[in-house]
Amino acid sequence: MTIGAKWPEGSKIDGVPQIGNNVQIGCGAVIIGNITIGDNVYIGANAVVLKDVPDNSIAIGVPAEIKARRVASN
Repeated sequence: MTIGAKWPEGSKIDGVPQIGNNVQIGCGAVIIGNITIGDNVYIGANAVVLKDVPDNSIAIGVPAEIKARRVASN
């Protein structure tokens, strides 16, 4: 897993990810840049996350697609 900043032209750091509570990050995932990962999020194995992920979502793929997380109701 890689979590880090993005260095655009000019060598000034663009920012680092802010990761919420109850986030599960799969093996090999990459989370880069000044983005926010919400609460209760799953990030799939080998996903490349380059944009914000809202609460209660799933991020999968390269680049990551954001899907609503289904929650079972009793």
